[in-house]
Amino acid sequence: MAEESRTLFQGRVVLITGAGTGIGRGMALAFAREGASIALAGRRKEPLEATAAEIQKLGAKAAVIKTDVSNAADCQTLALECVLRLGDLHILINNAGNATFGALDQTADEDISSMLDVNLRGVMLMSKYAIPELIKHRDGSASILNIGTSAALTVVKNFSVYSSVKAALIHFTNCMALELAEHRVRVNCINPGVVETPIFETMMPAASIPAAMANFASQTPLGRVGQPQDIADAALFLCSRKASWITGASLTVDGGISLT
Repeated sequence: MAEESRTLFQGRVVLITGAGTGIGRGMALAFAREGASIALAGRRKEPLEATAAEIQKLGAKAAVIKTDVSNAADCQTLALECVLRLGDLHILINNAGNATFGALDQTADEDISSMLDVNLRGVMLMSKYAIPELIKHRDGSASILNIGTSAALTVVKNFSVYSSVKAALIHFTNCMALELAEHRVRVNCINPGVVETPIFETMMPAASIPAAMANFASQTPLGRVGQPQDIADAALFLCSRKASWITGASLTVDGGISLT
């Protein structure tokens, strides 16, 4: 990476939910390499602290803030703590998410509630409490980025709750883009396809994951599953001044699997 690119987010503070592993970790490291200070939020402190240590080795600042985005008080505290500990808030990345795979009539009520609370309500709450800080920046440096899924753009069998909730997230992105445009705060969404992350360990036996990844790769037109860096690269663009005239966009980053 060229040295000049390390100043792309110099002086910016980025708050990322679900930042300890997978896509969240990948984005946190990518923004840190570009000079940003990172507020790392999530329910498990250990992976957050491990990611923070990696960020600090890059010479960037990191703050670990244990948070459950399904809890309104936690969301409010997170926004306040971010500013208290890092001095500002320019970019909110709503990445925290969970998923349960299965037919609707076999999905537990608590799993339905959890997917709604984390993937949609949590995004709404985090956005609500971040907005007062974001609208202070009218120079185009403030934005919200939501992480959806390309499954929201098509129909995936036995994924009805998760994909429907994420489809609502795309509409929420559009609504917030219009609502915040007068404050020069941009709001966009990335819809990843299958990305190789630890989330699959919660969805299937560990021994089944390599075969599942190979199967997903064979179904993907570009011939491979995604990596966290693929999503991080898209996030860097959408949150940068290079995308200063882009708001209300949903960028699909899935190797073409939603086309099949």
